[in-house]
Formats: sequence, structure tokens, C-alpha cells
Amino acid sequence: MNKVNFLFGIHNHQPVGNFGFVIEDAYEKSYKPFIETLEKHPKVKMAIHFSGWLLDKLAQKYPDYIKKVRHLVEKGQLEIFTGGFYEPIVPVIPEEDRINQIKKLSERVKHLFGVKPRGMWLAERVWEPQISKALAIAGVDYVVVDDSHFKNAGHYEDELTGYYVTEEEGYTLKVFPISKKLRYLIPFENVDDTISFLKSMATSDGKNALVMFDDGEKFGVWPGTYEQVYTKAWLEQFFTALESNSDWIDMVSFSDYVDKHSAMGRTYLPISSYSEMMEWALPTRARANFESLIESLKTNGTYESMEMFLKGGIWRTFLSKYAESNLMHKKMLYIHDLIQKENVKDQSVLDEYWQGQCNDPYWHGVFGGLYLPHLRAAIYEHLIKAEKMIDPKGSKIDQFDYDKDGLDEIILKNEKLEIVVDPDYGGRVMEIDLRERSYNLINSLTRRYEVYHELMPKAITNDQLEKLGKAKTIHDVVLTKEEGLQKYLHIDWYERFSFMDHFFGDNATLEGYASSVYPEQGDFVNQPYDMIGKSRLVRHGHVWVGSDWIPIDLEKSFDLKSNALEVSYKIKNSSDKKVSLWFGSEMTFNLMSGDSDDRYFDWGEKHRASYIGAFETKKLNIVTEYEKVYVDLETDDIVKYWMYPIYTISYSEGGFEKVYQGTSLTPIWKFTLLPGEDKILKLSLKV
Repeated sequence: MNKVNFLFGIHNHQPVGNFGFVIEDAYEKSYKPFIETLEKHPKVKMAIHFSGWLLDKLAQKYPDYIKKVRHLVEKGQLEIFTGGFYEPIVPVIPEEDRINQIKKLSERVKHLFGVKPRGMWLAERVWEPQISKALAIAGVDYVVVDDSHFKNAGHYEDELTGYYVTEEEGYTLKVFPISKKLRYLIPFENVDDTISFLKSMATSDGKNALVMFDDGEKFGVWPGTYEQVYTKAWLEQFFTALESNSDWIDMVSFSDYVDKHSAMGRTYLPISSYSEMMEWALPTRARANFESLIESLKTNGTYESMEMFLKGGIWRTFLSKYAESNLMHKKMLYIHDLIQKENVKDQSVLDEYWQGQCNDPYWHGVFGGLYLPHLRAAIYEHLIKAEKMIDPKGSKIDQFDYDKDGLDEIILKNEKLEIVVDPDYGGRVMEIDLRERSYNLINSLTRRYEVYHELMPKAITNDQLEKLGKAKTIHDVVLTKEEGLQKYLHIDWYERFSFMDHFFGDNATLEGYASSVYPEQGDFVNQPYDMIGKSRLVRHGHVWVGSDWIPIDLEKSFDLKSNALEVSYKIKNSSDKKVSLWFGSEMTFNLMSGDSDDRYFDWGEKHRASYIGAFETKKLNIVTEYEKVYVDLETDDIVKYWMYPIYTISYSEGGFEKVYQGTSLTPIWKFTLLPGEDKILKLSLKV
């Protein structure tokens, strides 16, 4: 009788800083019922992985669940995988962190479940050849990646029925390919379809192995899957079918298969991830064309034969695609340098730093990730905490290439505040850390065009999805969480940070400004400034005044007091004409929620962060009571402000959604300058 080996596994993960109710929902809808179903089917062997942060949460709140998992491990029914404890993208963190994060999770697994893990789950299956060495040093015997990794290396489908060996500097590692076919079948199609596919791969020698290892959340948390997997008993039927066909389907653990079967050969995999991730990582223009190419190949029936020769981007492209992602990553590397410089061994410091490496907020595809401000806030919270523990006083001014773009930034820091100034792009402030609160006051996101915005007219609600009668993979259905989102879809023409220098035209309105469609008359917003000394910048730019291109010199300086950032502007008319100017210094502050009463701006009138309007004041308070953030913004005289909320329209596993990314606050001045005359303006941001 022909036989086949079926190696099945799930990966359970929640990002650092995720809401407690999200974890509870995932536990009730996925983690708990999955294990309860598995307990009823003792012949089903499989693997499971928990990211360390989630594992600790489950152990604290659901100890009986951990006992159940341990019992299944002791029976030999479950194999536990290791990974980076806080689920980092392994290739983009320093090598010692790769090794130590894996060792930390392996030790936690040993403590909770009594076994030393041999296999590893690689976050988002992001592979770069050099990581083989770190994984091997960390004690990893084998890792699962996608079949697309192997296909991009030139392996055909019929060559992906086992595992291969790869190496780096002589350190060897076994690699298994995850079947994309099985990923799309399970749990979305009929159980019989999966059994039929397995049967088609059975051989007389019984050596073939097929791997399905994917997110545990697709078994109950993804839209429509709880109904499919548990209410309609898909998982129960699947496990029953595996047991009833156990005469030819061998449910084996990865460790048993490795010990029994030799490798299919040696291979060297290129930089890869799963195919969808490599599409998402492409720059937007390239992604649109790549997706059109794939669609045309599918239409003419040549996609499957060409797929192995198609390769999208690489994960690191997210760091160039999104400045906000790069800033978090480079802050992480900055903390790494501090740890190395101070030779820090304190595990509490390392844990804060490692939590700042959690992958989810650094990228964006079908999942919210980068677009979720609370996840970005968690990254900053832990990195700022680590930095405070290393350098509590922090009184210094540095100039170096902080964001690794080849040009120097300015870092000003004291005990209470830290700011990062980017002279090369508008002299903007990219980060304002309130160190006592471990809170980056900016932490916003530019409103960008995403390819999936073209799909908004096709989106359906969850109610409409339920009427379809079965679950769909999140890659095959377009959902929306609410109707009418199109009116919030605006695209910024500049990256959104603070102290961005605008010169408005006469026809500028708050409505046009809020939608990023307005007459910008100057060449300052996204242009380079020159550094003068340690914390002073100047740009010799121009402003359109009528039909005249007027030379204007703008000088701004940043001064960090004990608990305040003071910013001063000197705007000089360098022409021989009298000119009337309309200037605004745009700041962005993220209060984490636009519609909560405990997060507000107060200038004598108290308004939520979602307020849009104009008002006049000399001083206003910026408050988030939950995080205990209290900041005063003050100008020399009463000025007019424009204020509006920043919403992005992003796509996640739950569909299109509107997400509050901060509030734009712009004090504006109108004044006239004679030839050679200048104007001094001052702002103070006080903690």
C-alpha cells in the first residue's frame, strides 16, 4: 500500500503590547478549542509553537491549558518548537540577539513542558542564508520555511517531499518546505480535498513527507473560521479522517521523521519569505505591476509553471518603504550599540530591548502590523525603557547617522526628553520621547497609497461573508469593517512628523490642508537644511508670493531644557521686495485614540483628539490620562491653530478599517517683511 508522511504544525503568536481582550478572544476561539479537539484524537501527532510573550501570558492566566499541552507533549502527541522569544524577524537583528532569544524560548519550553525543542518556527518565514549559523549555535536542529523558498532556489514541486540540509560557515541546519497547497486547503476547503491531495503524494516506499505548518489563529480567529472549524466541526472531521486513514497516512513528528529519514540533499536557499509576504514587501509601484503580472499568468493558465521563477521583494524593503518602520528598527540598533558600549549583562535590560524587536509593527501586508499604533507604541515603550536603564541621565547632544541614510541626524537628550532631528528632510523632528513615561509623542504614520486601496469598491462586510456559507482564506476575500471609508482616504505628499515648515497660499483652507490638497508655496517641507553648530539649522529657500519666487532664509534651533523642548524660528526676507507670508509649523502628536474622553487637547475648551477645527490660544494642554502624559504647548503670543485627526485606511485580516494615527496641530502666523527684515517665532513643548 502506498503511504505518505504528514507533518502538521501550528504557530500561535500575539505581538508584544497587544490588547488583553485580543489574547482572550484568541484563546477562547482558537488556542483552547484546538487543544480540546486534539485531546479527543490520540492518534494525531503534530507540532506546536508559541511565541514566548504569548506563552508567558497563557501560563499566567490559563495554567490548566499549559498542563493540557504538557500532557500531550509527555504522551508524544505534541512536539514543541522553539523560536525567537519575542518573535523577531531573525535576519534583521544582531547575531547575538538571534542566538539568545532562541535560547531563552528553548529554556522556557524546557521549564514548562519538560522537553528541549529541536525544531524552530522562523518568524514570518523570513530567511536569509547567514542565519543558519546562529540557529545552529542556538541548538536548532531543523526549521520550517515555505516551499516558495525552495522553488526560488530552483527546486520543483516533486523535489519538495522531505527535508534538505543547508549550511553557513560549516554550521549545518535541516530545512523543511511548507506546502502552499496545504496552507490554502486547510481549513478552508472540504476535508476530503486535503485527504485526496495527500493520497496523490503517497508512494510505495512511504518516504514522502508533506508539511503543513501555519498560523494557529486561522483555526478560529480569522474571519469566518470559528464557524467553519468548530461550529461546523471541520477540525473534528479532519482529525477523524486522519485517524481513519492511518493505514496509509503516517502522522509523525518532525523529530521522528528526521531520525528515521535522511535528507533529500544539500541546498542553499535565497533570501525569501512566503510568496504573499514577498509581494507585500515590494515598493508600491512594483507591487502593483507584480500583482498584475501574476493575474495575467493565472488568466492564461501559465502561473503554476512559472511560479518558481517569480520572486517579489525581500522583507528588508519594508525599512525603505516605510520611514516609520525604519525609525523603530534603527532605534533598536541604537539601543544595541549602547548595550555593547556599556557591556550590559542585566537580563531585565535585555528583555526590554528584545521586546522592541517583536516583528509585527515593522511591516504591513494583509495584517495591520505597522498600521496599528498601539503595537508601534509598545516597541517604543520597551526600547525607551531599555535606554533609560542603560543611560538614566542622558544629558548630551550627538550628531551621527541615526537612521542609516548616509546623512547625520541630531539627537538631543536629557533625563526627561529625547528628540531626533533630521536636517536632510525639512529639519523635521522624527521622535519626541517622554522618557519618564516611555512614550514617543509623535509615533504617527504617513497616509500612503496602498495597492489594496483599489479593492475598496469590492469589499464586503462580515455579515455578507457569513451569507456565503463557508470560511474563506484572508487572501481570497475582501472585507470591510464599516461602510463609507472612502471619504477618509487621503494621501500625504510628505512624510508626517513634527516641526514641518509650511508656507501657505492665499487659497489654503483647513479642509484642503487636512486632506493634503492645498497650495504649498515654499520649498521647505521636505527639503534639506544645513546644520549650524550642534542644534541649529538653516535653509536658504524660496516662497512663491504671487508670481514672484522670493528668497527666504529660515533658521530654526532646538534647545532642550530640563523638562521642555524650546524651538525658535527666524524667518528672513532675503529679497529686495516687501512680502506678506503665511507660515505654519506642523506638529503631529499621537494620543492613541481619537475618540476617548481621557485623551484630549485643552485650550480652555477641551476636545478629543479627533477634533477638526480652528481656534486661537497662547497655551494648550495635550493629555492622555491612561499613559499619564501631560504636555503643555505654548507660543509667545496668541496664535491661530489648525487641528485635524490623521486617519489611515488600511487592510487587515478583519477587512478595511479606519485607524487613528495621531492629530495634526499647526500654529500659523501671518506677517509682512520688508527687504532684509526678519521675524522671530518661538514655541515651547513642556513635559
